[in-house]
Amino acid sequence: MPELSIRGHKFQVPAGSNLLSALQAAEQPISWSCRAGQCQSCLVQAPAQAVPEAAQRGLTPQQQAEGWLLACQCSVEQNMQLTLHDPASDGLPAQIESLQHLPGDVLLLRLRPLRPLRYQAGQHLTLWLSPNLGRSYSIASLPTEKLLEFHLQLHDGGAFSSQIRRAEPGQLLYLGVASGHLCYDPAWHDRPLLLLARGTGLAPLQALARDALRQEHAAPIHLWHWSATEQDCYLQQPLRELADTSPSLQLHLRTRSQFDADLRALRIGSRNSLALLCGSPGFIEQLRRPLFMAGLAGRQIIDEAFLPPQLG
Repeated sequence: MPELSIRGHKFQVPAGSNLLSALQAAEQPISWSCRAGQCQSCLVQAPAQAVPEAAQRGLTPQQQAEGWLLACQCSVEQNMQLTLHDPASDGLPAQIESLQHLPGDVLLLRLRPLRPLRYQAGQHLTLWLSPNLGRSYSIASLPTEKLLEFHLQLHDGGAFSSQIRRAEPGQLLYLGVASGHLCYDPAWHDRPLLLLARGTGLAPLQALARDALRQEHAAPIHLWHWSATEQDCYLQQPLRELADTSPSLQLHLRTRSQFDADLRALRIGSRNSLALLCGSPGFIEQLRRPLFMAGLAGRQIIDEAFLPPQLG
């Protein structure tokens, strides 16, 4: 059986075991959240030659070269010497600049990184409040802005939500590496964009829209947002102000109860359009068929699902 070596401990596991499950069974203090390879909170490091390719999918080339892998996506087939991810030494420190509560129990969190962070508007990264508590959130700011902005949907009883509710300006937390494909491509310059989000799925799409406008996108941009409740869009005023100065940006700020009727009435102005979707997996699946029936092929639909943490 393959042998795992970590933090001075050695133990054997059956070949083919899931690495995250094996580390949990051995009571190793590894963080995790989605178990789907998206949140990157279960990072561990191993010698590069021992890392299965599937366990590095979605990581940056630098992370891959350094032997980082996603434990939840790793099948143990050989001996592995492992190092746990330590946000304090492996992450980027950032200071809380401000916390603002918005409608719908959304927290607008602004951070000041203590070192430069490379990212593209619309990407996501892990926020670490402690070595064992990290969650992945989309970046709502632009690389040209001094502060990082995140829109956090707070959940009653959630471990991360409970701690961030008590956070104060000046407090330090740590950032993971930015990743994700939901970014504006300059090659889209003359293609109409249809941006559709529910809840805080708005965070990356409004950043993408602002980035497109900054790069003088030539075609119309239609931004649809359905609130998670019957309240108005939590970002309504800033978006209205942006649309007032950007004629190509058309806003459709709706409530949850209007979603089904809006889907039935959905029309695509141009078959050259691109649709970018962000929200829960169920929300994204509800949009696929209406978009297809409206004339968009699968390659014209780009999505990113917000997977809920399996822990609080």
